[in-house]
Amino acid sequence: MLPKRAREKKSDQYHHYIPRFILRRYQVGPVRSKAERQRLFKKTGVDPEYVHYWDVAKGTLDLRPIGQVYGEQNLYRDCKNMENVNAIEQKLSVLETRAATVIRDLHTALLTSKFSVKRRQLEDLRKFTFILHYRKNTIKDSYFDEDLNGAAGKCIKHYRQTHGFDTPIEAWLGTLQYYLDNSHSQIMTQAAEITDKYSAEYIDEFILGRTSGTEIENIPAITYQGKCGTTYTCIWQAAEGEEFVLTHNGFGLWEGVFDGVPGVQDLFVVSPHVVIVFRHKAVLDTTLTPVITSTLVHIEQPPPKVEYRGCSIFPALDTYTKMETYRSSKQAEEDVFHFDIKRLTVAETMLVNHVFLDNVHHDGSVTFASKACMLRTARTYLDSFCFQRNRKMPRLIKLLEDTLSSSDAPKGDVDPRKLIHFELFILLLDIFTGKKSFVSAYDHARAVVKLLVENVAVSSVFVSEVDKHRQAIYTEFLRDCHEELFFPLAELVETLPNDTSASLFTILFGAMETCGFIRSTTDSVVDTLQDAVLALTFLELACDDVSAWYKLMTSDPHAAPILSQLFQEGSTPDDKMVQLVTHVKNNPKKFNSDYERAIVLHRAICVSGPLRNELHVYCSSSIAAIVRGIAASVPVTCKSAEPKVRLSMRLSQTHWLKLLGMVKGLMGQAGLSFTSGEGKVPSMDLHQAADDVIVIGVLTWMAKHRRQYLDNFCRPWNIDLVETGKKSDTKK
Repeated sequence: MLPKRAREKKSDQYHHYIPRFILRRYQVGPVRSKAERQRLFKKTGVDPEYVHYWDVAKGTLDLRPIGQVYGEQNLYRDCKNMENVNAIEQKLSVLETRAATVIRDLHTALLTSKFSVKRRQLEDLRKFTFILHYRKNTIKDSYFDEDLNGAAGKCIKHYRQTHGFDTPIEAWLGTLQYYLDNSHSQIMTQAAEITDKYSAEYIDEFILGRTSGTEIENIPAITYQGKCGTTYTCIWQAAEGEEFVLTHNGFGLWEGVFDGVPGVQDLFVVSPHVVIVFRHKAVLDTTLTPVITSTLVHIEQPPPKVEYRGCSIFPALDTYTKMETYRSSKQAEEDVFHFDIKRLTVAETMLVNHVFLDNVHHDGSVTFASKACMLRTARTYLDSFCFQRNRKMPRLIKLLEDTLSSSDAPKGDVDPRKLIHFELFILLLDIFTGKKSFVSAYDHARAVVKLLVENVAVSSVFVSEVDKHRQAIYTEFLRDCHEELFFPLAELVETLPNDTSASLFTILFGAMETCGFIRSTTDSVVDTLQDAVLALTFLELACDDVSAWYKLMTSDPHAAPILSQLFQEGSTPDDKMVQLVTHVKNNPKKFNSDYERAIVLHRAICVSGPLRNELHVYCSSSIAAIVRGIAASVPVTCKSAEPKVRLSMRLSQTHWLKLLGMVKGLMGQAGLSFTSGEGKVPSMDLHQAADDVIVIGVLTWMAKHRRQYLDNFCRPWNIDLVETGKKSDTKK
């Protein structure tokens, strides 16, 4: 038989990046002791531990052995360690054992909502969670690749050369070895010495990528300090009857932005009931609230209270090194940290889960303990009125609905298929009975949408139906829209008079019907309201996309005058548009042709998102009227539609005049003029510019929907009007 060392060297191992003791908290069925597991395995030859596992790429939901998920063969295998290639895995096991004890004690304390822990045990927990993020298989190839890390590339290259790491994986393993060989106190002390040497300001500049930091002696220590030295620990418990989901990368996910820098808090899920959060200390400073953007920052939890042994408060020390020297002392070992465990509401629990689900990769996975809880979470995730959601989630919902029976729900749990949005139910009942009245259908729908946005964590059949149809309709509507990097921030008015409301819904329903929408034909108040809510949520999506808004504004000659009334005066950037138009009009020599000037003006006037300006209304309405007339007179051919093309930015004056003549000719045949739309005719000094903008709008439509006709006109004159094949032309 081979000696033990030789066996360790030769054997392959499945290395978990999510430890087994965490996976067991999601286990289906009873959790058994090690002796029981070994006895069952010896008897049956089957791993007795399973978890629910949704494979996103394959679209499958099944039970998988804990020993075969969330890991990789020989992930931490160190081939340079001839004595023991699995040494790192064994050191990880030691750290996991210490952390598992702390996490077990934490779960025991959930009943009292109070948790006390000594300094060294808390340090073990912080080190464990930091390494949980670092040890993931998804970063082993990229973390130390200088070509994939932008401004940090120079520092990474220097670090690898200094330590003799030939490959990114060697650097990753070597750094993991460093973290495991040094205690939390040792790493923080080494980082403190460097900080005192170079100054905290310089270290901040390095962390923010504003300096290369090649002279810093211990980059891993500074990285560790950057996470553990600027945050405080929070403990969040899921709402009663709800759970946190476990994802393939749900350890160390950052959420929120502080003054432009990501990472208001880092999240670590350690069980269906507990998430450990490391929150930036800046959250405690209320003067910094305006520079913090976060969906979770409203969940209030102060730092733990610290009971210092031998002194009443933390010693007043003037250097980082002295502070870490105290923390690593024998005296500080007896310090006790007293936590209030934060019990989240249902809405807060769902928001945390949304962060995890937002970050699930297309080839990732999701695990959960209760099917009923997962179905509720998945439904509310899609029903939270955010368009950029994981579009594979409906597949998981269908799988759960197909396999879930009412008996699967724990006693006292709510069957998620029968979940009722009580606030919505009351509002709908008040509307139906006439107890609550509104000025217009717009006001009805606005009240419902506002309620749904404020209660994103509650699902219902009403919400699911609205969201399902909205996503399908809006996706089809975007089919011939370009991706734009500019996002308008216009807020809809709270109320509209009845006649304006009726005109608005006529326009919206007309646009939606071109994308497959079918209005309800029943006399049901709820069905009618559901159609109106669907239309209003569709409108809100279009408001946030300049390309979609342009399409909606030019979809009907009546659209622009109505849509321009939806925003409060001063809430849209009309002044900036007027300034740009004035500047372009007053500087004609900057352009080689009237076409080039018209292209810029068209974008400024028509493709800048929601505006109230009269020139915006006039041009958009006229484009819609002329396009409607030309569409009727120019036949559609099999090669007519190319929805993703753009007009060229450059064209000679000669070619422009040819195109101008062609458009005017089509207008004449259809009995149209530049004033065929609605809106106030612009002043004489803007009249020509407005006409040119309208022609650009017509040409844009023809390039997309009457391409063959346009090509046949342009080809004999060698007019290169249309650009195709650009990646930027594709709506993502």
